[in-house]
Amino acid sequence: MKKIIFIACSLFVAAATTISCERDISSLNVNPKQPEVVPSQNLVASSQNYLATLWVTPSVNSNISRFFTQQWTETQYVDETNYNFVTRNQPQNHYNTLMRDVLGPLKQASVFLDSEAEATTYSSADQAKIKTNKKATIELLSIFAWANLVDTFGNVPYTEALQNTTDNLVLQPKYDDAAAIYADLQTRLNAVLGTITPSLPGYSTDVVYKGNMSKWVKFANTLKLQMGLNLADVQPAAAKSLVESAYAGGVILAAADSYNHPFVAGQFANPIYQNLVASGRDDFLPSDVYINNLIAKADPRLSKYFTPLANGTYVGGPYGETATFNNFSHISSTYTGAANAGKIFDVLYVKLMLAEAAARGFNVGGDAATLYASAVNQSMTDSGVSTADAAAYLLAHPFNAANWKQSIGMEAWVALHNRGYESWYFFRRLDYPVLEVPGVADGLVYRMPYSLNEYSTNKTNVEAAASAIGGDKYTTKLFWDKF
Repeated sequence: MKKIIFIACSLFVAAATTISCERDISSLNVNPKQPEVVPSQNLVASSQNYLATLWVTPSVNSNISRFFTQQWTETQYVDETNYNFVTRNQPQNHYNTLMRDVLGPLKQASVFLDSEAEATTYSSADQAKIKTNKKATIELLSIFAWANLVDTFGNVPYTEALQNTTDNLVLQPKYDDAAAIYADLQTRLNAVLGTITPSLPGYSTDVVYKGNMSKWVKFANTLKLQMGLNLADVQPAAAKSLVESAYAGGVILAAADSYNHPFVAGQFANPIYQNLVASGRDDFLPSDVYINNLIAKADPRLSKYFTPLANGTYVGGPYGETATFNNFSHISSTYTGAANAGKIFDVLYVKLMLAEAAARGFNVGGDAATLYASAVNQSMTDSGVSTADAAAYLLAHPFNAANWKQSIGMEAWVALHNRGYESWYFFRRLDYPVLEVPGVADGLVYRMPYSLNEYSTNKTNVEAAASAIGGDKYTTKLFWDKF
Protein backbone atom coordinates (compact mmCIF):
# COMPACT_ATOMS: atom_id res chain seq x y z
CA MET A 1 0.00 0.00 0.00
CA LYS A 2 2.81 2.40 0.85
CA LYS A 3 4.40 1.72 -2.55
CA ILE A 4 1.09 2.41 -4.31
CA ILE A 5 0.71 5.72 -2.51
CA PHE A 6 4.26 6.70 -3.37
CA ILE A 7 3.79 5.83 -7.06
CA ALA A 8 0.53 7.75 -7.16
CA CYS A 9 2.20 10.78 -5.62
CA SER A 10 5.05 10.52 -8.14
CA LEU A 11 2.60 10.42 -11.07
CA PHE A 12 0.83 13.46 -9.67
CA VAL A 13 4.09 15.38 -9.46
CA ALA A 14 5.01 14.38 -13.03
CA ALA A 15 1.62 15.46 -14.35
CA ALA A 16 1.82 18.77 -12.56
CA THR A 17 5.26 19.37 -14.04
CA THR A 18 4.07 18.85 -17.63
CA ILE A 19 1.38 21.52 -17.38
CA SER A 20 3.28 24.02 -15.25
CA CYS A 21 4.17 26.06 -18.35
CA GLU A 22 0.52 26.97 -18.86
CA ARG A 23 -0.16 28.26 -15.37
CA ASP A 24 1.25 28.03 -11.85
CA ILE A 25 -0.81 25.62 -9.76
CA SER A 26 1.83 24.99 -7.09
CA SER A 27 -0.26 26.86 -4.54
CA LEU A 28 -2.79 24.02 -4.70
CA ASN A 29 -0.22 21.79 -2.99
CA VAL A 30 -0.01 24.06 0.05
CA ASN A 31 -2.29 23.38 3.00
CA PRO A 32 -2.49 26.68 4.89
CA LYS A 33 -3.71 24.86 8.03
CA GLN A 34 -0.78 22.44 8.14
CA PRO A 35 2.62 24.11 8.63
CA GLU A 36 5.51 22.66 6.67
CA VAL A 37 7.93 23.61 9.44
CA VAL A 38 7.15 23.03 13.11
CA PRO A 39 9.23 24.61 15.88
CA SER A 40 11.70 21.95 16.93
CA GLN A 41 10.90 22.59 20.60
CA ASN A 42 7.33 21.40 20.00
CA LEU A 43 8.52 18.14 18.47
CA VAL A 44 10.94 17.53 21.34
CA ALA A 45 8.28 18.15 24.00
CA SER A 46 5.82 15.91 22.15
CA SER A 47 8.40 13.13 21.90
CA GLN A 48 9.12 13.40 25.60
CA ASN A 49 5.43 13.00 26.39
CA TYR A 50 4.96 10.00 24.09
CA LEU A 51 8.06 8.34 25.52
CA ALA A 52 7.01 8.86 29.14
CA THR A 53 3.44 7.75 28.50
CA LEU A 54 4.63 4.52 26.89
CA TRP A 55 7.04 3.94 29.76
CA VAL A 56 4.52 4.54 32.55
CA THR A 57 1.15 3.39 31.23
CA PRO A 58 -0.31 0.09 32.42
CA SER A 59 -2.54 -0.09 29.35
CA VAL A 60 -2.82 -3.67 28.10
CA ASN A 61 -2.65 -2.29 24.58
CA SER A 62 0.89 -1.00 24.86
CA ASN A 63 2.77 -1.71 28.10
CA ILE A 64 2.36 -5.06 29.85
CA SER A 65 5.85 -5.09 31.37
CA ARG A 66 4.42 -5.30 34.91
CA PHE A 67 3.23 -8.77 33.91
CA PHE A 68 6.65 -9.80 32.63
CA THR A 69 7.86 -9.64 36.23
CA GLN A 70 4.48 -10.72 37.70
CA GLN A 71 4.15 -7.71 39.99
CA TRP A 72 0.58 -7.09 38.79
CA THR A 73 -2.10 -9.41 37.49
CA GLU A 74 -5.47 -9.03 35.76
CA THR A 75 -9.05 -9.70 36.76
CA GLN A 76 -11.39 -10.77 33.95
CA TYR A 77 -9.15 -10.62 30.86
CA VAL A 78 -6.00 -12.70 31.35
CA ASP A 79 -4.49 -12.91 27.86
CA GLU A 80 -1.70 -10.51 28.79
CA THR A 81 -0.76 -12.22 32.05
CA ASN A 82 -0.40 -15.41 30.02
CA TYR A 83 1.85 -13.58 27.56
CA ASN A 84 -0.48 -13.43 24.59
CA PHE A 85 1.03 -10.77 22.34
CA VAL A 86 -1.35 -11.41 19.45
CA THR A 87 -4.79 -10.34 20.68
CA ARG A 88 -3.84 -6.70 21.28
CA ASN A 89 -0.53 -6.66 19.37
CA GLN A 90 1.44 -4.78 22.01
CA PRO A 91 4.70 -5.24 20.06
CA GLN A 92 3.32 -3.22 17.17
CA ASN A 93 2.08 -0.47 19.47
CA HIS A 94 5.40 -0.31 21.31
CA TYR A 95 7.43 -0.31 18.10
CA ASN A 96 5.21 2.25 16.37
CA THR A 97 5.21 4.61 19.34
CA LEU A 98 8.99 4.70 19.52
CA MET A 99 9.54 4.89 15.76
CA ARG A 100 6.63 7.10 14.69
CA ASP A 101 5.97 9.25 17.77
CA VAL A 102 9.43 9.56 19.31
CA LEU A 103 12.33 8.87 16.94
CA GLY A 104 10.68 10.22 13.78
CA PRO A 105 9.74 13.59 15.30
CA LEU A 106 13.14 13.87 16.99
CA LYS A 107 14.87 13.34 13.67
CA GLN A 108 12.73 16.05 12.11
CA ALA A 109 13.32 18.35 15.08
CA SER A 110 17.05 18.15 14.44
CA VAL A 111 16.48 19.22 10.83
CA PHE A 112 14.21 22.13 11.75
CA LEU A 113 16.58 23.25 14.50
CA ASP A 114 19.29 24.01 11.95
CA SER A 115 17.34 26.95 10.54
CA GLU A 116 16.10 28.33 13.86
CA ALA A 117 17.61 31.46 15.39
CA GLU A 118 18.85 31.58 18.96
CA ALA A 119 18.34 34.45 21.38
CA THR A 120 20.43 37.46 20.37
CA THR A 121 21.05 38.25 24.04
CA TYR A 122 23.84 35.68 23.74
CA SER A 123 27.03 36.15 21.75
CA SER A 124 27.32 34.45 18.38
CA ALA A 125 29.65 31.87 19.89
CA ASP A 126 27.24 31.11 22.72
CA GLN A 127 24.29 30.93 20.33
CA ALA A 128 26.12 28.17 18.48
CA LYS A 129 26.76 26.33 21.74
CA ILE A 130 23.10 26.63 22.75
CA LYS A 131 22.05 25.12 19.44
CA THR A 132 24.55 22.31 20.04
CA ASN A 133 23.04 21.76 23.49
CA LYS A 134 19.61 21.43 21.88
CA LYS A 135 21.03 18.95 19.38
CA ALA A 136 22.43 17.00 22.33
CA THR A 137 19.00 16.86 23.98
CA ILE A 138 17.52 15.44 20.79
CA GLU A 139 20.35 12.95 20.48
CA LEU A 140 20.09 11.73 24.07
CA LEU A 141 16.35 11.14 23.83
CA SER A 142 16.95 9.32 20.55
CA ILE A 143 19.66 7.09 22.01
CA PHE A 144 17.39 6.23 24.93
CA ALA A 145 14.60 5.21 22.54
CA TRP A 146 16.93 3.20 20.29
CA ALA A 147 18.43 1.39 23.28
CA ASN A 148 14.96 0.44 24.46
CA LEU A 149 14.03 -0.91 21.03
CA VAL A 150 17.10 -3.16 21.12
CA ASP A 151 16.45 -4.15 24.74
CA THR A 152 12.85 -5.00 23.85
CA PHE A 153 13.15 -6.78 20.51
CA GLY A 154 16.82 -7.57 19.77
CA ASN A 155 17.69 -6.90 16.13
CA VAL A 156 15.70 -3.93 14.77
CA PRO A 157 15.85 -1.60 11.74
CA TYR A 158 18.49 1.02 12.45
CA THR A 159 20.77 2.13 9.61
CA GLU A 160 17.88 2.09 7.11
CA ALA A 161 15.16 3.15 9.55
CA LEU A 162 13.29 6.47 9.28
CA GLN A 163 14.38 6.95 5.65
CA ASN A 164 11.11 8.50 4.55
CA THR A 165 11.87 11.38 2.22
CA THR A 166 11.28 11.16 -1.53
CA ASP A 167 15.00 11.35 -2.27
CA ASN A 168 15.88 8.84 0.46
CA LEU A 169 12.99 6.42 0.78
CA VAL A 170 13.33 2.96 2.31
CA LEU A 171 9.95 1.28 2.76
CA GLN A 172 11.36 -2.08 3.82
CA PRO A 173 14.39 -1.41 6.04
CA LYS A 174 16.79 -4.17 6.91
CA TYR A 175 17.21 -5.27 10.52
CA ASP A 176 20.61 -4.54 12.04
CA ASP A 177 22.44 -6.75 14.51
CA ALA A 178 21.49 -5.81 18.08
CA ALA A 179 25.05 -5.92 19.40
CA ALA A 180 26.24 -3.71 16.54
CA ILE A 181 23.48 -1.19 17.26
CA TYR A 182 24.41 -1.19 20.93
CA ALA A 183 28.04 -0.52 20.06
CA ASP A 184 27.06 2.39 17.82
CA LEU A 185 24.79 3.83 20.50
CA GLN A 186 27.70 3.75 22.95
CA THR A 187 29.82 5.67 20.44
CA ARG A 188 27.04 8.19 19.96
CA LEU A 189 26.58 8.53 23.71
CA ASN A 190 30.24 9.26 24.35
CA ALA A 191 30.36 11.65 21.41
CA VAL A 192 27.35 13.71 22.46
CA LEU A 193 28.63 14.04 26.01
CA GLY A 194 31.64 15.82 24.59
CA THR A 195 29.49 18.44 22.85
CA ILE A 196 27.47 19.68 25.83
CA THR A 197 28.18 23.05 27.43
CA PRO A 198 26.59 22.71 30.91
CA SER A 199 26.90 26.43 31.69
CA LEU A 200 24.54 27.31 28.82
CA PRO A 201 20.91 26.28 28.33
CA GLY A 202 19.25 23.95 25.88
CA TYR A 203 15.50 23.91 25.23
CA SER A 204 13.69 26.01 27.82
CA THR A 205 10.54 24.09 26.79
CA ASP A 206 12.12 20.73 27.65
CA VAL A 207 9.34 19.43 29.90
CA VAL A 208 11.61 17.67 32.41
CA TYR A 209 14.88 19.57 32.78
CA LYS A 210 13.86 22.95 31.30
CA GLY A 211 17.09 23.12 29.34
CA ASN A 212 19.41 22.48 32.29
CA MET A 213 22.27 20.75 30.49
CA SER A 214 24.07 19.71 33.68
CA LYS A 215 21.09 17.48 34.35
CA TRP A 216 21.15 16.14 30.81
CA VAL A 217 24.78 15.12 31.39
CA LYS A 218 23.64 13.07 34.37
CA PHE A 219 20.84 11.58 32.29
CA ALA A 220 23.42 10.56 29.67
CA ASN A 221 25.70 8.96 32.25
CA THR A 222 22.78 7.13 33.84
CA LEU A 223 21.83 5.73 30.44
CA LYS A 224 25.45 4.70 29.97
CA LEU A 225 25.35 2.97 33.38
CA GLN A 226 22.25 1.00 32.38
CA MET A 227 23.70 -0.04 29.02
CA GLY A 228 26.98 -1.01 30.64
CA LEU A 229 25.27 -3.28 33.17
CA ASN A 230 23.31 -4.93 30.38
CA LEU A 231 26.61 -5.88 28.71
CA ALA A 232 28.26 -7.16 31.88
CA ASP A 233 27.86 -10.89 31.16
CA VAL A 234 28.81 -10.79 27.48
CA GLN A 235 31.34 -7.95 27.21
CA PRO A 236 32.75 -7.55 30.74
CA ALA A 237 35.65 -5.27 29.77
CA ALA A 238 33.42 -2.93 27.77
CA ALA A 239 30.82 -3.02 30.54
CA LYS A 240 33.38 -2.10 33.19
CA SER A 241 34.61 0.83 31.09
CA LEU A 242 31.08 2.10 30.45
CA VAL A 243 29.92 1.77 34.03
CA GLU A 244 32.98 3.30 35.62
CA SER A 245 33.12 6.21 33.16
CA ALA A 246 29.40 6.80 33.76
CA TYR A 247 29.90 6.96 37.51
CA ALA A 248 32.96 9.18 37.20
CA GLY A 249 31.07 11.52 34.88
CA GLY A 250 28.19 11.89 37.32
CA VAL A 251 24.96 9.87 37.45
CA ILE A 252 21.59 10.79 38.96
CA LEU A 253 22.02 10.71 42.74
CA ALA A 254 19.88 13.68 43.77
CA ALA A 255 16.10 13.90 43.52
CA ALA A 256 16.35 17.23 41.70
CA ASP A 257 18.29 15.54 38.90
CA SER A 258 15.83 12.69 38.33
CA TYR A 259 14.28 12.31 34.90
CA ASN A 260 10.67 12.24 36.08
CA HIS A 261 8.15 13.33 33.49
CA PRO A 262 5.51 15.75 34.82
CA PHE A 263 1.88 14.80 34.29
CA VAL A 264 -1.06 17.06 35.12
CA ALA A 265 -4.74 16.51 35.69
CA GLY A 266 -7.01 16.31 32.66
CA GLN A 267 -5.95 15.18 29.21
CA PHE A 268 -2.32 14.85 30.29
CA ALA A 269 -2.96 13.02 33.56
CA ASN A 270 -0.68 10.23 34.65
CA PRO A 271 -1.58 7.11 32.61
CA ILE A 272 -1.84 5.02 35.79
CA TYR A 273 -4.61 7.33 36.99
CA GLN A 274 -6.26 7.16 33.58
CA ASN A 275 -6.28 3.37 33.53
CA LEU A 276 -6.99 2.59 37.20
CA VAL A 277 -9.21 5.50 38.25
CA ALA A 278 -10.58 7.67 35.46
CA SER A 279 -11.52 4.65 33.30
CA GLY A 280 -13.85 3.36 36.00
CA ARG A 281 -12.59 -0.14 35.25
CA ASP A 282 -11.36 -2.80 37.67
CA ASP A 283 -8.82 -4.60 35.49
CA PHE A 284 -5.66 -4.79 37.60
CA LEU A 285 -4.58 -6.23 40.93
CA PRO A 286 -1.28 -6.73 42.72
CA SER A 287 -0.34 -10.37 42.15
CA ASP A 288 -0.18 -13.07 44.77
CA VAL A 289 3.37 -13.80 43.58
CA TYR A 290 4.44 -10.31 44.59
CA ILE A 291 2.34 -9.77 47.72
CA ASN A 292 3.17 -13.18 49.18
CA ASN A 293 6.86 -12.34 48.97
CA LEU A 294 6.34 -9.12 50.91
CA ILE A 295 4.25 -10.90 53.52
CA ALA A 296 6.84 -13.64 53.99
CA LYS A 297 9.54 -11.06 54.65
CA ALA A 298 7.38 -8.85 56.87
CA ASP A 299 8.20 -6.06 54.45
CA PRO A 300 7.03 -2.67 55.79
CA ARG A 301 6.42 -1.46 52.24
CA LEU A 302 3.43 -3.79 51.94
CA SER A 303 1.01 -1.32 53.54
CA LYS A 304 2.46 1.54 51.51
CA TYR A 305 2.03 -0.22 48.19
CA PHE A 306 -1.39 -1.81 48.65
CA THR A 307 -4.70 -1.58 50.48
CA PRO A 308 -5.77 -4.24 53.02
CA LEU A 309 -9.01 -6.19 53.00
CA ALA A 310 -11.66 -5.42 55.64
CA ASN A 311 -10.05 -7.92 58.02
CA GLY A 312 -6.70 -6.15 57.73
CA THR A 313 -4.96 -8.81 55.64
CA TYR A 314 -3.32 -8.38 52.27
CA VAL A 315 -4.20 -10.78 49.47
CA GLY A 316 -2.89 -10.68 45.93
CA GLY A 317 -4.81 -11.80 42.90
CA PRO A 318 -3.93 -15.26 41.51
CA TYR A 319 -1.38 -14.54 38.80
CA GLY A 320 -2.60 -15.32 35.28
CA GLU A 321 -6.07 -16.38 36.41
CA THR A 322 -9.41 -14.58 36.52
CA ALA A 323 -10.20 -12.88 39.80
CA THR A 324 -12.99 -10.87 41.43
CA PHE A 325 -11.64 -7.37 41.98
CA ASN A 326 -13.28 -6.71 45.36
CA ASN A 327 -11.91 -9.90 46.91
CA PHE A 328 -8.29 -8.77 46.81
CA SER A 329 -5.95 -5.97 47.82
CA HIS A 330 -5.63 -3.02 45.45
CA ILE A 331 -2.92 -0.64 44.32
CA SER A 332 -2.55 2.16 46.88
CA SER A 333 -3.87 5.61 45.96
CA THR A 334 -0.30 6.83 46.46
CA TYR A 335 0.45 5.44 42.99
CA THR A 336 -2.72 6.49 41.19
CA GLY A 337 -2.61 10.29 41.48
CA ALA A 338 -3.51 12.18 38.32
CA ALA A 339 -0.51 14.50 38.71
CA ASN A 340 2.03 11.88 39.76
CA ALA A 341 5.25 12.22 37.81
CA GLY A 342 6.28 9.42 35.48
CA LYS A 343 9.51 7.96 36.84
CA ILE A 344 12.14 6.92 34.30
CA PHE A 345 15.56 7.64 35.83
CA ASP A 346 15.58 8.43 39.54
CA VAL A 347 17.82 8.02 42.59
CA LEU A 348 16.32 4.68 43.63
CA TYR A 349 16.87 3.11 40.23
CA VAL A 350 20.43 4.42 40.06
CA LYS A 351 21.30 3.19 43.56
CA LEU A 352 20.05 -0.28 42.69
CA MET A 353 22.19 -0.28 39.54
CA LEU A 354 25.24 0.90 41.49
CA ALA A 355 24.78 -1.91 43.99
CA GLU A 356 24.79 -4.39 41.12
CA ALA A 357 27.80 -2.70 39.55
CA ALA A 358 29.77 -2.95 42.79
CA ALA A 359 28.81 -6.61 43.19
CA ARG A 360 30.21 -7.21 39.71
CA GLY A 361 33.52 -5.69 40.80
CA PHE A 362 33.15 -2.29 39.16
CA ASN A 363 34.48 0.84 40.85
CA VAL A 364 31.42 2.95 41.60
CA GLY A 365 32.27 4.62 44.89
CA GLY A 366 31.43 1.94 47.42
CA ASP A 367 31.22 -1.75 48.20
CA ALA A 368 28.20 -3.84 47.24
CA ALA A 369 26.86 -4.28 50.79
CA THR A 370 26.92 -0.55 51.50
CA LEU A 371 25.31 0.35 48.19
CA TYR A 372 22.71 -2.39 48.65
CA ALA A 373 21.75 -0.92 52.03
CA SER A 374 21.62 2.56 50.52
CA ALA A 375 19.27 1.35 47.78
CA VAL A 376 16.96 -0.42 50.23
CA ASN A 377 16.87 2.63 52.49
CA GLN A 378 16.10 4.84 49.49
CA SER A 379 13.15 2.62 48.62
CA MET A 380 11.92 2.74 52.21
CA THR A 381 12.23 6.52 52.31
CA ASP A 382 10.47 6.93 48.97
CA SER A 383 7.66 4.70 50.23
CA GLY A 384 7.21 6.57 53.52
CA VAL A 385 8.57 3.81 55.76
CA SER A 386 10.07 4.89 59.08
CA THR A 387 13.83 4.77 59.67
CA ALA A 388 13.37 2.23 62.47
CA ASP A 389 11.31 -0.11 60.31
CA ALA A 390 13.78 0.21 57.47
CA ALA A 391 16.67 -0.66 59.80
CA ALA A 392 14.81 -3.69 61.14
CA TYR A 393 14.13 -4.93 57.64
CA LEU A 394 17.79 -4.59 56.62
CA LEU A 395 18.88 -6.39 59.77
CA ALA A 396 16.58 -9.27 58.90
CA HIS A 397 17.53 -9.28 55.20
CA PRO A 398 21.19 -8.28 54.87
CA PHE A 399 23.20 -8.36 51.70
CA ASN A 400 24.29 -11.88 50.77
CA ALA A 401 27.66 -11.66 49.03
CA ALA A 402 27.58 -15.39 48.25
CA ASN A 403 24.41 -14.92 46.21
CA TRP A 404 24.43 -11.25 45.38
CA LYS A 405 22.25 -11.73 42.32
CA GLN A 406 19.47 -12.99 44.54
CA SER A 407 19.90 -10.19 47.10
CA ILE A 408 19.90 -7.38 44.55
CA GLY A 409 17.48 -9.02 42.14
CA MET A 410 14.84 -9.57 44.79
CA GLU A 411 15.24 -6.10 46.28
CA ALA A 412 15.06 -4.46 42.86
CA TRP A 413 11.87 -6.41 42.14
CA VAL A 414 10.26 -5.20 45.36
CA ALA A 415 11.63 -1.65 45.32
CA LEU A 416 10.65 -1.03 41.71
CA HIS A 417 6.99 -1.63 42.39
CA ASN A 418 4.86 -0.28 39.54
CA ARG A 419 7.90 0.15 37.29
CA GLY A 420 7.74 -2.70 34.84
CA TYR A 421 10.56 -1.92 32.43
CA GLU A 422 13.12 -1.19 35.13
CA SER A 423 12.17 -4.40 36.98
CA TRP A 424 12.38 -6.35 33.72
CA TYR A 425 15.98 -5.17 33.20
CA PHE A 426 17.04 -6.52 36.60
CA PHE A 427 15.08 -9.75 36.13
CA ARG A 428 16.81 -10.49 32.83
CA ARG A 429 20.31 -9.62 34.07
CA LEU A 430 20.14 -11.32 37.46
CA ASP A 431 17.51 -14.06 36.93
CA TYR A 432 15.72 -13.13 40.13
CA PRO A 433 13.02 -13.45 41.21
CA VAL A 434 12.54 -17.06 40.15
CA LEU A 435 9.11 -16.96 38.53
CA GLU A 436 6.80 -19.77 37.49
CA VAL A 437 5.45 -20.02 33.96
CA PRO A 438 1.76 -19.07 34.08
CA GLY A 439 -1.19 -21.02 32.68
CA VAL A 440 -0.93 -21.51 28.94
CA ALA A 441 2.27 -19.50 28.44
CA ASP A 442 5.25 -21.02 26.62
CA GLY A 443 7.73 -19.69 29.17
CA LEU A 444 8.81 -16.40 30.73
CA VAL A 445 9.25 -13.17 28.79
CA TYR A 446 12.79 -12.19 27.80
CA ARG A 447 11.90 -10.07 24.76
CA MET A 448 8.87 -8.94 22.83
CA PRO A 449 8.06 -10.70 19.55
CA TYR A 450 8.22 -8.61 16.40
CA SER A 451 5.19 -6.63 15.30
CA LEU A 452 2.67 -8.58 13.23
CA ASN A 453 2.58 -5.62 10.86
CA GLU A 454 6.23 -6.20 10.01
CA TYR A 455 5.36 -9.65 8.70
CA SER A 456 2.87 -8.00 6.34
CA THR A 457 4.96 -5.08 5.14
CA ASN A 458 8.59 -6.14 5.68
CA LYS A 459 8.38 -9.94 5.58
CA THR A 460 11.81 -10.81 4.15
CA ASN A 461 13.73 -8.62 6.56
CA VAL A 462 11.79 -9.51 9.70
CA GLU A 463 12.07 -13.23 8.97
CA ALA A 464 15.83 -12.85 8.50
CA ALA A 465 16.00 -11.02 11.84
CA ALA A 466 13.97 -13.70 13.59
CA SER A 467 16.32 -16.37 12.26
CA ALA A 468 19.40 -14.38 13.29
CA ILE A 469 18.34 -14.04 16.94
CA GLY A 470 17.30 -17.66 17.35
CA GLY A 471 13.57 -17.37 16.72
CA ASP A 472 10.90 -14.72 17.07
CA LYS A 473 9.67 -15.91 20.45
CA TYR A 474 9.19 -14.06 23.69
CA THR A 475 11.28 -16.77 25.35
CA THR A 476 14.30 -16.00 23.13
CA LYS A 477 16.99 -14.20 25.10
CA LEU A 478 18.70 -11.04 23.84
CA PHE A 479 22.37 -10.98 22.92
CA TRP A 480 23.29 -9.52 26.31
CA ASP A 481 21.13 -11.91 28.35
CA LYS A 482 23.66 -14.72 28.57
CA PHE A 483 22.41 -16.70 31.57
